[in-house]
Amino acid sequence: MLVVDVVGGNKTQRKIAENVIYHMLKKLMPRVRSIDIECRLRKMDDEFVGYAMMTDDRRTYQIEVSKDLTVKDFVMTICHEMVHVKQYFRREMDDWNGVTDARWKRSTVPAKTKYYDLPWEKEAYQMQAKLAKSCWDKGVF
Repeated sequence: MLVVDVVGGNKTQRKIAENVIYHMLKKLMPRVRSIDIECRLRKMDDEFVGYAMMTDDRRTYQIEVSKDLTVKDFVMTICHEMVHVKQYFRREMDDWNGVTDARWKRSTVPAKTKYYDLPWEKEAYQMQAKLAKSCWDKGVF
C-alpha cells in the first residue's frame, strides 16, 4: 500500500506536499505498490531546504522540507527529494554519510566529492524543474 503521511507546516502546505508526493510516486516509481513516506514540514536552520532519508527496510522513507519556501520552491524541493527516494528504492545509491566512499549505480564516489558534483545530486537537480512543471501542468494542487 502507498502510505504518505505529512506532518508540520500549515494545512495548505500539508495538502500540497501530499499531492505532490503521490504524483511523484506515479511519475518516478509507477509500479511500486508498497512504500511508506513520511514528510516533515519544518523550519530548517541549516543551509539545506530539504533532505531525504531511508530506513533499514527500504520501504520506509522520510523527507524533510522547509516550510518557509515559496510555493514554487516548496514543490520543486519535494520533487528533488522524491528523486532521492527513487534512487534509494531502486538501489541506485547508498545512504551516503559524507565520510566514507559511496556507491552510485556501479561506480564508487569518493567521500571528498563536493556536494554539487555528487551524481545523485546532479540527477535530482536536473529533474526537479521538469517534475515540478508536471505538477503544475497536471493541476496536482
